[in-house]
Amino acid sequence: MVNARRLLVLMLSVSIIAFLSWSHPVSAFKSWSRRLQAYATVDLCTEPCYSEIIPGLYLSNARAAADQDVLRNLNITHVLTIEIRRLPKSTFQGTNISTLYIRANDLPSTNLLPYFPMAHHFIEEGLRVGNVIVHCHFGVSRSATLVIAYLMKKYDMTFEQAFGYVKYRRNFVNPNSGFREQLREYREMNFDVNSFQRFEAYMSVAARRHRYKIASAAAVLASIVIPIAVLVG
Repeated sequence: MVNARRLLVLMLSVSIIAFLSWSHPVSAFKSWSRRLQAYATVDLCTEPCYSEIIPGLYLSNARAAADQDVLRNLNITHVLTIEIRRLPKSTFQGTNISTLYIRANDLPSTNLLPYFPMAHHFIEEGLRVGNVIVHCHFGVSRSATLVIAYLMKKYDMTFEQAFGYVKYRRNFVNPNSGFREQLREYREMNFDVNSFQRFEAYMSVAARRHRYKIASAAAVLASIVIPIAVLVG
């Protein structure tokens, strides 16, 4: 009983610390809640789920991107994965499919801006010779962000215009709050993210100070709560 209570306190402590460690915990929680509502609209995990955004460019979940029948039926020549893990190697055995893998978590603090040019070039090349699938786990936030960034630059669109169009084609897309801000900044940069220094300019001193304060608060909380949890045990 004591060990169970101790474990519960420790788990609660870690959850609170992780929550406070985000740059904007309240907006992150709201974004997470909205995505849960979006996920409830379709079985995104167990069914291949893809949407054609523009001719030849598909936005999908991981299940669709790993389905050889889907890839064959859609004449896919390029697969862009933005996930914390790659698709199984067996997915592309015996094919001439080109792949690009970007490792990224679906968190507001994740920085996708440096990957926009690479993703744009990969999609552009794929559409030149065939068809492209861009996917993350659900096809809701990370992959949608890359597709929106592509449309913004390709057609000189604002974030709101590109997001509205992608949402029209796949109604449950929902980039998290951090990705939305990065897409707006991408437009303000005139789609030029060729150096890390440009992105550093985007990260204002005030924003960095905010993160440091949150991290310090989390550290203080850890120094108080964890010893209490140990004493309870």
